[in-house]
Amino acid sequence: MELLLLFPIIISLIVVSSLIAHFFPLIPVSLLQIIFGVGLSFYIKGSIGLDTEWFLLLFIAPLLFHDAWRFPKRELWQLKAPIIANAIILVFLTVLGGGWLVHLLIPILPLPVSIALAAALSPTDPVAVGTILSRIKIPQNLLHVLMGESLLNDASGLVAFKYAVSATMLGSFVLHDAFFNFIYISLVGALTGFILISILDWGTEFIRKRGAGDEILQVIINVLVPFLIFYIAEDVEHSSG
Repeated sequence: MELLLLFPIIISLIVVSSLIAHFFPLIPVSLLQIIFGVGLSFYIKGSIGLDTEWFLLLFIAPLLFHDAWRFPKRELWQLKAPIIANAIILVFLTVLGGGWLVHLLIPILPLPVSIALAAALSPTDPVAVGTILSRIKIPQNLLHVLMGESLLNDASGLVAFKYAVSATMLGSFVLHDAFFNFIYISLVGALTGFILISILDWGTEFIRKRGAGDEILQVIINVLVPFLIFYIAEDVEHSSG
């Protein structure tokens, strides 16, 4: 019940932070939201538990879907090579290099634990990337590469984190298992999204042509689409939502 009462407050603070950032563009909206969140934490009495999977479903899924929907598809295809290279190779290099550095700075942490920590931090957030890049002038191709990489790097970061934790718990690491798991998570997740959004687009158009294109129905469908795709990819197929 407390979470339900808190939800409209959070939405209101998000709206307020967006308005402030609009009129004062030098202030990053992400920083405002962090400040509001910290302030709200002093107002809340006790603690409110929220499962990680619910957090991903309720917040990350719609944000990623919105950014992916806005991303220019032609540029994504034209720059696929540097985007994929950054989303895969750069993430793994960051994980290994960052884990090694953390281990050197904090020797008490075993190397697998340090790599797991680096893996949790390596995938960039497309929302934060978009906020930062919107305030500086950089070439359009570089902008598209950075934005595209931030959308596609979750699978590589997830696999790196999973096997770093596995190496910590079991004391072993199987390279070919990690490789095939990464291929499965990436390809199945991408195919799931492509197939489901194609079916939903066809179904929406079919309904509209039959005279059932009610605006309320369209809004409900658009709201449910990212949650549906994310849930099926993550919980049904165990791939990258």
